[in-house]
Formats: sequence, C-alpha cells, structure tokens
Amino acid sequence: MKLFENYSLKDKLTLNNRIMMPPVVTRLATSEGHVTDALVDRYVLYAKGGAGLVVTEAVSVKKQKSGQLLRLNDDEFIPGLKKLTQTVHDESEAKIAPQIIHFLKISRSGYRQKVEDLTLEEIKEIPTLFAQAAERACRAGFDAVELHFAHSYTMSSFLSRHNHRTDEYGGSLKKRLRLAEEVVTASRKAVGDNFVLGARINGDEFTLGGNSLEQSSAIAVRLAELGLDYISVSAGGKFEDAIPKEGESLDPYTGYSGNRSMPPKWMPEKVNVYLAANIKKALMAAGYDTTVVTAGRIPTAQIAEGVLQNGEADLIAIARPILCDPYWPKKSKEGREDEILKCIYCNKCREAEGSFEEVTCIQWKKKDGIVQIPKS
Repeated sequence: MKLFENYSLKDKLTLNNRIMMPPVVTRLATSEGHVTDALVDRYVLYAKGGAGLVVTEAVSVKKQKSGQLLRLNDDEFIPGLKKLTQTVHDESEAKIAPQIIHFLKISRSGYRQKVEDLTLEEIKEIPTLFAQAAERACRAGFDAVELHFAHSYTMSSFLSRHNHRTDEYGGSLKKRLRLAEEVVTASRKAVGDNFVLGARINGDEFTLGGNSLEQSSAIAVRLAELGLDYISVSAGGKFEDAIPKEGESLDPYTGYSGNRSMPPKWMPEKVNVYLAANIKKALMAAGYDTTVVTAGRIPTAQIAEGVLQNGEADLIAIARPILCDPYWPKKSKEGREDEILKCIYCNKCREAEGSFEEVTCIQWKKKDGIVQIPKS
C-alpha cells in the first residue's frame, strides 16, 4: 500500500510511511510548560505505534498563562524537549516535530482579545517569537517545525475574513497575509533552507463571513511561494460560532465550526478531505509540489489508501484513531485490523481536553485503577 511506503519531504526528511499523528493535546505537561515523563511516554507510544511523523500538541512561543501547555519561549525548555526527541529517536523510526503557536488572551469573565486589539508593537514581535521558538526546536533535536496557522488562534485570526483591522495587517487578503508572510520568512531564516518547515491552515472556517476554500487556496499558494515544505489542512475551530457557557471561557470547539475541526460520529467519513484535495489542485496549478496533509474522520488504512490513490493528499493525519489505539499504523500495516481498538468518534477526548484533564480514550480499560493502553 502507498500508505506504508517511504515518503520524502522535499528531499530534506524521509518518513517511513505517509501517516502523521497530528497535534492532540495531552494535558501532561506541567503548568509551567515543562515536559514530564508521562508526556514523553505518550509520544513515544505514538512513535512506536508506527506513525511516520508525530507532531506534538501546540507549543507556545510566548511566555503567558496557559495551563498545561508546552513552551519554547525560553532556552530553559530545551532540555526537557531534547529528552523527548532523543527518546523518540532511540526507540522508534518516527520523526517528530513541534507545532508552535501564538494565542490571544481569553478569560472566564467572557473577555476575549481579538487581533484588532493588538498594537503594532505587539504584532511586530510575533515573527521574532516564532523564529526564536523554531530555532530552539532545532537545538532540541526536532526533525521539523509546524507553524500553527489554523483554528481560533492568532495567526489564523489574522488570515481570516473576520480580521477587521484597518491598517496594513487587515482588510484585503493581501494585508491579512502580511503577518503570516513575516512569520514564515523569519522562521525559515532561523531554521535554514534544509530544515523542514510546514504549517497547518484551515481549508474552510465554516463560520458565516469567514474564510472558505477560495481564500484558503490563495493562502496556501502564497505560503508555498514563500517556501513552506508542507501544508496540513484542517478546518473550523473558531470563536465566532462558539457556544457560551456561564462561568467558563469561550470554547472555539463547541459550535458547528468546532465539529468540522473534529468531526463527530454523525458526520461522514472523509468529511474534510475535499478541502485538502482542492488546495492540492490549486498548488499544482500554480506550479508547486508542496506536500499536502489531510485529516478528519479517516478511520481505516483502506480509506486512507483511497485518498492517496486518488491524489487528494500526500500524507494522512490520523488523530483520534491513533489516540484510541496507538498501534493503529503497525496493526494496519500487518493486516491485523481486527485487533485494532477502533475509535467511535464520541469526542470524549475532546471534552477532557476542554476540562483541562489528562486526555485519554474513554475505551481504554482500567485494571486495579490503572489505565490499560492497547498493546502492540
């Protein structure tokens, strides 16, 4: 199967298959953003399970209050992350990358900072923050870096049609792209031309007045022009249609756009694949062979293989099924599908993340009070 063949990312990095474990929050970091043994164990599990590329949960580029969120805003975080990368490399053939993120303030009082609230000085520091974090990721032994340009966070919010700034960072698509261009340029300079640099974007925001494929395709082409090695296509996860709950911070994964970001069981399989397929067509039409990653309700290796054979994407991101059974890739490759603990897309893992609890699969059994993760 094509799914299990080696894949070269721009001749810079060779993966032993086309399966990506995309970012899934674990809530296993410390509240100060440091790596724990439990967090290392979780990512090593994904790596040993057979994913070709493991992308970590979001890693903050800025020092700010954020709960159990990994960080790369200071050199003090490099040793812990180096332990993570070394262990993954020592115990598996997988490659590993951090997803680096900048986010805006939000509080339980209902306050939510928007891109319109940022001063020019605050905006101007963002490319440097990303570049410094990317450079630290190199020193920590990561194989690639993914820029988080999707969902509800800062970079996606600048790219969005919901960005109503009236200066050079808002309004037309050209202006909304400005900050992303600066971040990519600064990050590329920091990591060098031979290091894999990718980004995750929204193929569609699925909000009234937000970006659709028309804008996302243009964004992808511009990012490819700037030299990104891959574009991982996600969707939704926006504040604009989030469902408010009294006494709780606004959650961007509670509305319809949130469902499109992590499609529940009542949505069709491959529900978001067409987004990646159309973006790939746009890239090819513009003359770029940038790697495209797709995600969203792809439960089996057979379905993933069909996506590859149809030329709809180059890599397949499998999140919740690998969380459910970390050995999904290994068992699928060996024809042991009947041994896979299958994801039921109930999104209880998402609920745990939203409650700042350790993220596990509700199907994992317990023995004497200890969680039993599926075996190889």
